[in-house]
Parts: sequence; C-alpha cells; structure tokens
Amino acid sequence: MLFDTPLREEHRAFAAQDAARRAERAQQARGAVVSRKAVEVEYLPFGPADADGAPTCEVAAAYAEVELEYAAIRSGVALVDCPQRGTLVVRGADRVEFVNRLVTQDVKKPADGAVARAFLTNRKGRIDADLVIARLPDALVIDTLAHDVAALREALEKMLFGEDVAFEPRAETHARIALHGPKAEGALKALGLLVAGDAWSAALGDVRAEIWRIDEFGAPGFELSVPRTHVASLWRSLVTFGARPAGWFATNTARLEAGTPYFRIDFGPTNLPHESGVLESRVSFTKGCYPGQEVVARMHNLGKPKQKLVGLRIEADLLPVAEAQVFAVSEGTAIGDQVGVVTSSGLAPMLGAVPIAFAMVSASSYAGGTRVMVNAEGEQAPAAVCGLDFLAAAAADEAARTASAGEGA
Repeated sequence: MLFDTPLREEHRAFAAQDAARRAERAQQARGAVVSRKAVEVEYLPFGPADADGAPTCEVAAAYAEVELEYAAIRSGVALVDCPQRGTLVVRGADRVEFVNRLVTQDVKKPADGAVARAFLTNRKGRIDADLVIARLPDALVIDTLAHDVAALREALEKMLFGEDVAFEPRAETHARIALHGPKAEGALKALGLLVAGDAWSAALGDVRAEIWRIDEFGAPGFELSVPRTHVASLWRSLVTFGARPAGWFATNTARLEAGTPYFRIDFGPTNLPHESGVLESRVSFTKGCYPGQEVVARMHNLGKPKQKLVGLRIEADLLPVAEAQVFAVSEGTAIGDQVGVVTSSGLAPMLGAVPIAFAMVSASSYAGGTRVMVNAEGEQAPAAVCGLDFLAAAAADEAARTASAGEGA
C-alpha cells in the first residue's frame, strides 16, 4: 500500500486490550463467563485507488465504541493515526521568501513558531493543495494530504531559479499522528514534548519530532511528524498516559461540528478559494503575488462565487449522505430546482444529536438562513443554510439567550 500506516500492530493491540477490559467488566457485572471474540480493526479506504483498484491509503474507522472515542476528543485526549497526511520539509536560507511567493497566505510576517493555513493555487486560481505551514527556526514544515505531497514538491521545484532551497519529503521516513482534546497539551508535557509556541521541534530519544497546533475539532489539537522508527513506542507511551485512539467515525463527527471541511472531500481542485468556505483562514489579500492571485483578487473585488461550501442544519430526524441533492424551496414548501449537493454529513452530539451537513450550494441559495430541501433516507428533509462552524453558532446562541435572560431579570 502506497501510504500505509506503520501502526497496524498497535491498533490491534489496543483494540484487543480494550475488548478484554470490557469483557472482564461484563463478566464481573453478570457473574458469568463472557466469551471473547477475536478483535479486528475496521479500515476505510482514503484517497484514489491504485491501477488494480486497491486502496492506496486506509484509515482506521474505529477501535472500540465510537462514543468513547468521541468523548475523548471532547473531554479527554484522543490519539489519531493520520496516514492520509504527509509532510514536505523546506530548508535553506531562502525558504521563507520562496514559499511565500507561491502560496495564498503570508508566511513571511509571522515569527518562528507560527502556523499558517494556505492554498497552493494554479494560474487559473483553482486550488491544487490545502496546506498547513509550520515555521520552525531552521525549516518550514508543510503538511498536506499524503497523495498531494509529490505533486506539491514538483510544483515548487518548477519555480526554483537558483534560490537556496532544499526539499525533504517524509513519506518513507516519518509518520503522522495527532492528539486532540482538552488534555492533549498535558499528554505532550507528560512525555517531555514541551509546548513552545504553535510550532516547535522536540527531542524524542535520539531523534526529533515536529509538532504544531491546529484546532480542527473544536478542541486543542496537536499534529506530530514522527520518525517511523520511533512512532510505535510514542504511540504506546501516549496510550499508557491515557490517550484513547480514535478513528474516522469519531473524528469525522467532531470536525463536522467544528466546521472543518476537508480538501478532496468537501471542496477540491475544481474550486476557487472563494468557494471553499474557508477563504478567510487561507488567503491574504495584502501579501504579494502568487500563481492565480489575479483571479482570486478579481473574484474578491468584483463579484461573488457561483457556489460556496456552507453548513446545513437538518430540521428533521433524517440524515442525508454525501452526494445527496439539495433543492431550493419555492412557493412555501414546494421543491424547486437543484441548487447543490451534500459533501459530508453526520449526527452532532454537542447539538443534541441533530443531523448536520456540509454542502456545496449555488449562489442563489448560499446566504445564511436560506431554506432548502435535502434528499435524506428516501425522503426530502427541510434544512436551513448556516455557517460551517456549528459549535461556534451554538455557543453564540447560548450567549444571546443568557444575555436576554439577564436583561429580563
């Protein structure tokens, strides 16, 4: 497998241990012997298949109860294996100036220890890659989808004209894991991986790991690039500390609630930055030029995108799936023309288990509060267009209700 995880044995070991603990508790509660079944971790394909139709990458779906994994994100610390992510390290005296000329975000202005989100766009202004750029004193660590690392390096190398810049791909030497949850920082400190700014390098035995902060799930989040020779021992140490491995089912729910769309799932290479729903966090309109800058600036100054990624709060106990059609509402409750398509969906525990979704919606219907209908479970469910960050919206509503109650007291 092209982007396989080196942690499959650790996955199975944790799942088996967790199953054994649950069986022991059940046996104690029932006073009878509980049979133990073999434990198999389920994996989901991620990204394009190879020439033979086999997965090029797989992510763990879940290790045990999804509810416990989700709870670790919200109230503890979740440990996430990220084989779908890859890093490209850029070194050399000209690294900052060079990368800054090619991406949509300003990476020159922030000091060392900062993290920036940026797009790599082509000359037509379309998004070629969604990037996280961690600025260390001696390098830029660029994190993106593992499938996009080779193309990213090729695109950057084509723009080299004698600058002092060198590239270090990490696919064969490093693994990517992450910690998410309110106790994530404590886990790092407990293992001596002290937190220093938003991006830093920490000693891990006789090697070093790069760590940067990205709060993608509505809780503190830390991403780690770890040498493959040391990642299994670090994984075990984190589990011993109390971190609970969490798979795609739990993390996908958390990122939907927190308004975190994923490249090549919710938006992709056919989209302009203005259509992504995350324009403000990825694009600077005060920095210098970059490939496609004219198109992006013109869209920003003269018009609005033909479509945009938005949130949908479903107003029925029906869950749409990816690629479900979204329709306009006309004449009260009549279904009008198709105006979009669902890209991701799930139930939101923090909102009372209501169905929520991301959808790419046309300009006629992406204004906040617009009423739409969505195909869901063989029916049409009413929904309201809203922002991507459901948690922030819920917090704002609660604050408004509290303020209103205070005024009326």
